[in-house]
Amino acid sequence: MASEGKLTTILSIDGGGVRGLIPAAILAFLESQLQKLDGEDARIADYFDFIAGTSTGGLVTTLLSCPDPQDPQNRPFSGENIIKFYHEESPIIFPKKSTELKPSGAESKVDIAAKELVKAIMEEEGTSARLPSSDWLKWVEKIVKFLEFLMYSKYDDKPLKDVIQDKVGDRKLRETLTNVLITSFNVQLLQPKVFSSLKASRDDLEDASLVDVCLSTSAAPLYLPLHIFETTSGDKIENFYMTDGGVAANNPTLLAITEASKERNLDIMDCSNLLVLSLGTGSTKRNTHIHVTYSDWGPIEWLLQGLGDGSIPLVTDLMDASDAMVDTDSLENTEASMDDSSEQNLNNLDKIGNDLLKMPVSAVNLETGLLEPIDEKVTNEAALIDFATKLVAERNRRRQAQCST
Repeated sequence: MASEGKLTTILSIDGGGVRGLIPAAILAFLESQLQKLDGEDARIADYFDFIAGTSTGGLVTTLLSCPDPQDPQNRPFSGENIIKFYHEESPIIFPKKSTELKPSGAESKVDIAAKELVKAIMEEEGTSARLPSSDWLKWVEKIVKFLEFLMYSKYDDKPLKDVIQDKVGDRKLRETLTNVLITSFNVQLLQPKVFSSLKASRDDLEDASLVDVCLSTSAAPLYLPLHIFETTSGDKIENFYMTDGGVAANNPTLLAITEASKERNLDIMDCSNLLVLSLGTGSTKRNTHIHVTYSDWGPIEWLLQGLGDGSIPLVTDLMDASDAMVDTDSLENTEASMDDSSEQNLNNLDKIGNDLLKMPVSAVNLETGLLEPIDEKVTNEAALIDFATKLVAERNRRRQAQCST
């Protein structure tokens, strides 16, 4: 977008794995309103000066700011195509895995270690060489899962890499159609990293491939492996050892405002010149699948309390901690999982996103942590329609300014 407008427009999208379907539904509705007001070719990227994203929000940010290879007009991904992306690609990125013990003939390191552990326990207890009781088996399964976490990430990142490569090709960060800010965390330097298209346009060392950027922001601890890569500029080399952006900022809104203020020389304390839309992926804080029966949690409880649905309390708490001050929906049970790619769960998330449009605009009561309506008569849908009107008015101001010059 041109910079002669009255406002700086910012879109921010949180992390949350497959729960990215929730903001995708909101974006699809917003885009439909923009098309009603400004023509059927309107795309989200046309109306925002900065799009910021973390983890799954970083993937959405990338798609919103890149041409869709299936679009003959070379337009960015539509909101509807991002919803389609989640339904088609989530089962590939997060394939269903069994939580049961593998057959005794399996040859993986984890299986061998588990069998040796069970054998040692039996010998210590003087039991016969038979399968443990169902209760014992449940704990052995937890031990097996713990060993898997110690040795491997839950998923391989090759399917994710292939999916991203198919969507964005060999494009680099400076080639996005609007300014993007995508967060990650460098585990070697122990500091956050913001991949910025504006910085990339000024410095080749910052100009990473979008595939590397997406793999970096999405490398959720324990779920996906670290992403390691390098950039070059002449004889200079910069190395990156990256994990999920949620470690640093699962909600990148403040970061986006700060960066936009630097680039536009804005007063960060004056919000009157900002038009900001921040989209969450739902809160897991009131999820009921975590059962606390005692306080002295060790590694197995922190990592595997949610074994039944594959959730990981340590990662869930880490990723959601920065959302405490942000208006988000409440999710329960498997809906709160970052990696449940079943058709039923994806359809549920779709429904949650669309139902959210009909709910009244709400804010978090900081004393109770609960969402409370601001005005029962104003729905999120109505607020987004008003927001779309403001975006179109801002774009029209910029068009007029360009014509006058």
